[in-house]
Amino acid sequence: MRDSPPHGKVRPRGARGPFTPTFMKRFNHLAIAVAALAAPLLIVLSAKADLAQLNDGAPVVRIQSNGGRILVHPGEPDGVVRIPGNAPGVQMNRFDVPAQASVCVPRPQALMPRRGGRPGLAPPPPQPACVPHNFNLRPGPHGVAINNPGSDIEVGVPNRTELMYIQGGTSPVTMERTRGPFFITGQNDVILHGVAGAGTVLTLGNIDARNPQGNLTAGTLNGHITLVSNAALDKATLVDRDTGDIDWTIEGVGGGPYRVQSGSGTARLYVRPGVGANITATSLGGTVNNLLDPSIAEVGVSRPHAVSMTVNGGGAQITVNSESGNIVIAPAP
Repeated sequence: MRDSPPHGKVRPRGARGPFTPTFMKRFNHLAIAVAALAAPLLIVLSAKADLAQLNDGAPVVRIQSNGGRILVHPGEPDGVVRIPGNAPGVQMNRFDVPAQASVCVPRPQALMPRRGGRPGLAPPPPQPACVPHNFNLRPGPHGVAINNPGSDIEVGVPNRTELMYIQGGTSPVTMERTRGPFFITGQNDVILHGVAGAGTVLTLGNIDARNPQGNLTAGTLNGHITLVSNAALDKATLVDRDTGDIDWTIEGVGGGPYRVQSGSGTARLYVRPGVGANITATSLGGTVNNLLDPSIAEVGVSRPHAVSMTVNGGGAQITVNSESGNIVIAPAP
């Protein structure tokens, strides 16, 4: 997808667009490739007016930021993307959306340090860093590209977007009650409140997700992952590569499966009364502590480094693995 050049200048053919083959060099685990796009139009508005774009139907929104806070929320009319107040230096461009995009969603192991095999054995073969995920898009000029050089921006979107793609850079990102698939990368904290859709977050900072719906993949190098979820979250993968902790309050489960993987940080699962699940937890170098009441947790395996249990008659599969951190499974406070 290609941005329009500033000040109405025409970009030469072959110029580089906003979607790069790899959208986060620090990870090199998530890539997005899209077809060539037609030349976009630059939106020019008064310095005192809002930046806004009216599109035909649910838009594809791409935000690239180099600083300042980003807040994305719904509430705009169908097809409208708006930034109130026209923040200094922020540009909004229209681009043509291709018929198909391919996103490489990272495997749970992709963010983990690579380990060798047992002594005397060859190391394990390399695994692909990610799994390609292809999805069809509605072709047409309903793409909106936002470039933020460092301002705090508030982005209003319709109740549903076809795709939300945020390259946050050093910006903390907050998304509230959005509907539609999303991909977020960055170096700062990411907050998700009531979002719905298949989503992926890769960041160096903390991740705080409250009541997400659909599917969620969340990965951080050493930040803290906090998740509070109910049955509307159908499946999830949480990965904390290094020293950060993971705290997941389980208020309900969908179909699953759910996977949690940590480095040396502590992974804590807090289970609400009445939640049924099959839980397997293993730590290579840490301990696994089951604090659930025996009347609701039927334990099949119980060792210092591993626990397997059926909670409230069973349900979705929850698997927790840690390199050297502790794992705690307890009633929700």
